[in-house]
Amino acid sequence: MTFVPRADAQVLYGSVTGTVTDQSGASVPKAHLVVVNRATRVTREADADDTGHYLIVDLPPGDYDLTVKVSGFKPLTQTNLRVTANTVTNADASLQVGTMSQQVTVEASTVSLQTEKTDIHTELSEKAILDMPLNQYRNYQTLINLVPGATNGAFAGGLQNAIADTPERSLSFNINGTNRNNNNTRVDGATDVFVWLPHHAVYVPPAETIQEVNISTNNFDAEQGMAGGAAITVITKSGSNQFHGVLFEYHEDQALRARQFFETSAVQPRKGKSIFNDLGGTLGGPVIKDKLFFFGSWDGLFERDNRSATANNLQTLPTAALRLGDFTGTGTTIYDPSTGNPNGTGRTPFANQAAIPINPIAAKILALIPPTNVAGAGQTSNFFSSATQRLNRNNFDGKVDWNRTSKHTIFAKYSAMKSVFHGEPSLGKAIGDCNCDGGLGDFHDFVQLVTVGHTLTLSPTLVVDGNVGFTRMSEYGQTPDFGTNIGSAVLGIPGTNNGSDLRSSGFPFFAISGYADLGNPEGWNPAFRNDWSFTTSHNVRWSHGRHQVSAGTDIVHHHLNHWQPELGAGPRGEFDFGGGATALNGGAAPNQYNALAQFELGLAGELGVSAGGAVGVGRSEQFIKATAREWQFGWFIGDRYRVTPKLTVTLGLRYEYYPLMTRNGAFRFDRYDFTTNNVLLGGIGGNPGNLGVTTSKRLFAPRIGLAYQINNDTVVRAGFGISVDPLPLARPLRGFYPLTVGSNFVGANSFAPFSSLSPLASPLPGGPIPVGIPSVCCPNISGGTLPLPAQALERTVGPGELKRGYIESWNLVVERKLPANFLVSVGYVGTQTVHQFADLNINASLPGTGKLGQPLNCKTANFTTNPPTCVVPGFGRTSDTLLFQGWLSANYHSLQVALTRQFSKGLMVKGAYTYSKAINWTDDDGWAGLAWNDPNILRRNRAVAGFNTPQIFQLAYVYELPVGKGKPWANGGGAATKILSDWQVSGIFSAIHGQPFSLTASSASLNAVGQRQTPNQVGPVKKLGGIGTGQPFYDPTAFAAVSATAVYGNVGRNTLYGPGSVNLDFSLFRTFKFTERFDLQLRADAANFFNSPHFNNPNGSRSSGNFLLITGAKNDERQFRLGVRVAF
Repeated sequence: MTFVPRADAQVLYGSVTGTVTDQSGASVPKAHLVVVNRATRVTREADADDTGHYLIVDLPPGDYDLTVKVSGFKPLTQTNLRVTANTVTNADASLQVGTMSQQVTVEASTVSLQTEKTDIHTELSEKAILDMPLNQYRNYQTLINLVPGATNGAFAGGLQNAIADTPERSLSFNINGTNRNNNNTRVDGATDVFVWLPHHAVYVPPAETIQEVNISTNNFDAEQGMAGGAAITVITKSGSNQFHGVLFEYHEDQALRARQFFETSAVQPRKGKSIFNDLGGTLGGPVIKDKLFFFGSWDGLFERDNRSATANNLQTLPTAALRLGDFTGTGTTIYDPSTGNPNGTGRTPFANQAAIPINPIAAKILALIPPTNVAGAGQTSNFFSSATQRLNRNNFDGKVDWNRTSKHTIFAKYSAMKSVFHGEPSLGKAIGDCNCDGGLGDFHDFVQLVTVGHTLTLSPTLVVDGNVGFTRMSEYGQTPDFGTNIGSAVLGIPGTNNGSDLRSSGFPFFAISGYADLGNPEGWNPAFRNDWSFTTSHNVRWSHGRHQVSAGTDIVHHHLNHWQPELGAGPRGEFDFGGGATALNGGAAPNQYNALAQFELGLAGELGVSAGGAVGVGRSEQFIKATAREWQFGWFIGDRYRVTPKLTVTLGLRYEYYPLMTRNGAFRFDRYDFTTNNVLLGGIGGNPGNLGVTTSKRLFAPRIGLAYQINNDTVVRAGFGISVDPLPLARPLRGFYPLTVGSNFVGANSFAPFSSLSPLASPLPGGPIPVGIPSVCCPNISGGTLPLPAQALERTVGPGELKRGYIESWNLVVERKLPANFLVSVGYVGTQTVHQFADLNINASLPGTGKLGQPLNCKTANFTTNPPTCVVPGFGRTSDTLLFQGWLSANYHSLQVALTRQFSKGLMVKGAYTYSKAINWTDDDGWAGLAWNDPNILRRNRAVAGFNTPQIFQLAYVYELPVGKGKPWANGGGAATKILSDWQVSGIFSAIHGQPFSLTASSASLNAVGQRQTPNQVGPVKKLGGIGTGQPFYDPTAFAAVSATAVYGNVGRNTLYGPGSVNLDFSLFRTFKFTERFDLQLRADAANFFNSPHFNNPNGSRSSGNFLLITGAKNDERQFRLGVRVAF
C-alpha cells in the first residue's frame, strides 16, 4: 500500500482515494474502508465500487489509520497516513488472500508523487515551521521563500510596510510575476487580508499554533478563487484525546548581535540596546473524549530594538559651513532667483557665495539639526543615528472541535492580537525619518479573527462543508510632535496645520533633494482605522464512479473606515526643494547644493521637483470619514475525472463578480467628470448611485489540467487556468475629494518656486508668490455636484465599465522520485496579467510645455511668448488627475525546480530554484503610476519589473546528527554518548540575484508635469562593485545630466541591477527526553550566520552627490537567538 498527497479542490480538508487490488493486480470490488484520526478518533467509512476504486472526502488534516476489509482477504491497516489540507492522499491497497483474523499492518511511505492534479503547490509542515530557523518575529511566512516562483518584496527581510501598521510583521511576496495584492491568505477558512494593505495578512498565527500551511501558486482548483498569485491556506492546531502543551521563550539582545556594515565603532562606539523576547505557551486536550476538544495559546513578544533611519543607515546633513550659507567648497554656483527672467534664464550668481542670505524660518529649522558625526565623510553620508523602537505584542488563540456525530464535525476559532508600538525620530527636535521600521510616535493595534466551520457526511458519496469567518483590525496612532502646531504657531508658516483639529498638529515636512528629511516626513501619520472582512464559503462534493464533482459558493465582504489625510503632503504640510530656484536655466543641472540654498532662501515648490513626495508645496485635509463597502462573489463547479489509472483530467469553471464599492454616508460613490471639472456624488442631487460606473459580469475563469503517470516514479502534468485580481477598490479609491483634499502647488516652471516660507522683501521676476500654503476650504456636498479645486490631487474612475484584471497561468511539469526518498520536479511556469489596474495621469504635460501644457489647465497655449501665455483657458487645473482603470499588462516566464524530502531517517530537505523574467509597465501596489504619461512614449514604461529577480536559489534542511544513542556513531554508552545524543541542526541557505533600479535626473530642463527625467548614457556601463562613500558601484561617468531643454534622457526604466545576496540562517538544538511525553529543547538560532552584508541598491539620482554609491545596508546583520521549549 502506498500513498500520494496531491492537490484537490478541498481547501480546508483533505481526501483519501485509491484502488483495492489483490496480489495479482486485479481489482477487488466492494471492499469496506474505515479511516480513523489517530488524535481525535474522527471516523469516516466508504465502500469501494465495482472497479475497486474508493474516495473519502472532507477529512480534517491529521494522521490517520486506514483499514481495508473484504471477505476472503486478510484485513489491511495502514498506519500514520498523513492527510493534509488541499490534498488527496492516494492509498492503493494490495490485499493478501486469507481470513479476516489475519491482520496485516504497514507504515505509510514518505515519498509522494502528485499524480492526479496539475496545480503547483508547496506544503509547510508543523515540523518545518518549528525546526527551521524563522525570522526575528518567528513568522511562518519566512518559509514562503522556499516556494518556487516566490520573490520576496524586499528579499533580505520583506517587512515592506511600517511596523506601526503591521505589528504582526506580515511578509509579502510577488508570486510568479504577479503583484503582491494578488495573494490570498485564509486562516481556517477566514479571509485574512488587511483591507487597506491587501498585500499583507492582517493576522499572522504564531508558529506554535500552526498545524500546516498549503501554498498553491499556479493553475488553482476551481474552489480556490479571489487569488491570482498564491492561494495560502493556514490550518491551526486542534486538541486531541491526550492533553498536550508547550512552554517556550526565545531571547535576543545586542550582545548576541553583530554590527551592521555601516555601524562602525567610529560612528557608534557602543552598540545600541536591542532586547527581544518571545515567550508563551499552548495547551490542548479533550473536554469529552472522542467528542469535544480544545486548544489555546498565548504568545507575547516584547521588543526593544536599536534601529537606524529607514531611508539609509548613513544620512546626509548640511555641514557647519553650509548651514551658515557658505557654498564656496561645493563647486556649485548658487544663482540669485531675484535676478534674470521668470523661466530662470539671465540669472546672476550671488555676489558672496560664502554668505547666501538665510530665511529666518529656515534658520530656525537649521538650528534644530544635529551636527554631522561621521569623521572624514565630507559633504555626503556624514550622519549616523540610531534609537530603540519598542513593541509590546500579545497574541491569543483558542479553538474548539466538536464531533457532534460520526457524520458531522464542527469547529470554532477565535484569535486576537493587541500591540503597542513606539518609534523615535532620527534627528531629534528636527524630527527626520524614524529610527525604526516605520511609525513615528505611538501606535495601538487590535486585530481579531473568528471562524466557524463544519463538515456533514450525507452519504459515503455525498459530503457538504461550509465555514463563516470574520476579521477586524483597528488602529490609532499619533506622532511625537502631536499636540503642538509647530508649523503655524512655532515657525509661523501660514497654511500649515489646522488650529481647530489636533490631528493635523505637528512639524511640517521639509524635503531637500539630496539631504535627510527634515520635520515630520510621515504624511500618512497619524492614522485612525477600523476595518473588517466577512467570509462565507459552502461546498458540496459528490463521488460517482470515476468522477468527483464539486460545486460551491464563496462570498467576501470588506468594510473600510479611516481618518487618515495622507493624500500628497499629509496633514501638517510639505515643502519640497529641488534646486531649480537657485540654478541657471541653460547652465549646470540643479544638484543637492542648489536645493539646500533654495531651502535657506525659503523658496519651495518649483515645477517637477522630485524631493520628498514630489508635491511641491501642499497639505492634506480630511473633511469626511473615508469609508468603503465591497462585496466579492464567487461560484464554481469542477470535476476530477479519472480517465484511466494513469490519466486524470481536471475540469473546472469559476465565475466571480465584484460589484462597485460604495460609501457609507451621505453619498454612495464619487467620481470626477472630465468634461465639467466637477466631482459627482452618487445618490445626491438626482445623481444615480453608481454614477454610470459598472463592473464586469463576464469574469469566467476556466481551469483545466492533465496528469499522466508514466510509471511508479514519474508523472507529467500540464495545466491552464484563469484567476481574477481580487484587489479591494477601497485601496486605490479610499478617499479623494470631497472626502480628503490633497492640495499640491508648484511653480510656473522648473526654475520658479511656488511660495516662500515667509514674506519676501521684494517680488521675484515672475511677480509676487504666496507665503506658506494656500488654503482649500471645505466642500459643500449638498447639491451632489461640486467643482474640483485646481490643486487637489484626484484619482478617479471614468464612466462605463471599470475593467478588473485577470491572470492567465500555465505550467508543464515533470516530477520524479529519486533514491534516498527525494522527490524532484522540473517545470516551465508562466503567467500573463491582462487588464492590470494602473493610473494614467491625464493632466500630464509634454516636454517644454510646463503647467500651461496640462490639458485641464489650458486648452491652447502660446509658447512663443516669454513667458508663454494661455490663449484658450481650460479649468485652470494643475494638480495630478489620475484615471484608474484596468488597462496594462504583465508577463512572466520561468524555469522552476523543487527538491523535497519529507522527514525520514533523520533528514528533511526542501529546496527551490527559479530562473525567471518578469516584465510589466509599472509595479502595482494597489495603485500604480507610470514613469512616463506622455502618449508618444508610453511603451517606454514597459521593462523588467522592479521585483524581477532573475535567479533565486533556496535550500532548507533539518538534520538529526548521526551520533549518540541509536545512531551510527558514538552509540556505545558512557559520557560521550550522553553528551552527543539527540542533537539536530537546521538551516536555510539562499543565493539571490540583485533586483533592478532606475536612474533619475533633475527635471528642470525637461519642464514637463507627470514625466520622469533620466540621465543620458554617454559611455559604457562598468560595474565597479564599490561600497560606501567615494566607491561607486557603477561608473558614474557613464551617465550625464541632460543639457538640452525639453528632451528626455536616453536611459529607460529599471536598467541597472543592484547587488545580490548570499545568506545562511542556521540553528543548533538538542532535545532532552525525560519521559515518553515530556521533553526539553534548548536551541540557538543564528540569522545571517556568516554576517554577510546585504546592501541596498545604489543611489540612482544623477543630481545627488551619492550618485551610484551604496551607503546603506539592510538591517539583517547576524543575530543569535537563544531558546528553550518544554513540550508535554
